Amino acid sequence: MPAIPYIAKVILTPQDAIASHVRWKITLLLAATIREPLTDRATHSIQHPEECSIHKWLLSEHTLHLRGTPEHRAVLDLHAAFHGHMLRIANLLNAGDFDQAERLLNAPEPFQNASRSLANAIMALGRRIGSVSTP
Repeated sequence: MPAIPYIAKVILTPQDAIASHVRWKITLLLAATIREPLTDRATHSIQHPEECSIHKWLLSEHTLHLRGTPEHRAVLDLHAAFHGHMLRIANLLNAGDFDQAERLLNAPEPFQNASRSLANAIMALGRRIGSVSTP
């Protein structure tokens, strides 16, 4: 079987960021469930949060007016932390320790809590954006 792929999509809105976040969780869960490692591309993306589409969105023109706000800083920090948790799981998946990866994915701490915190922070950033349209 081929390795589990991950396809990055361009993020323009907080809703897009949430969708990307959910796709990552699904990618990791699927890899653990069907007992397949991640692709090199997915692993690289996890290892380098600065190359992730969420991080790129946070530094794009779409969030320029939010730089320096507590909500923006929170998403940046929580996004980096979430990548740390994903990396631990990715390493387990790629080493073939699917049972441990699945346990970590489903445990309330730290992965699920980090995931929920990031999603909540993205939603808070979205509320900050409100009805203001961005370029």
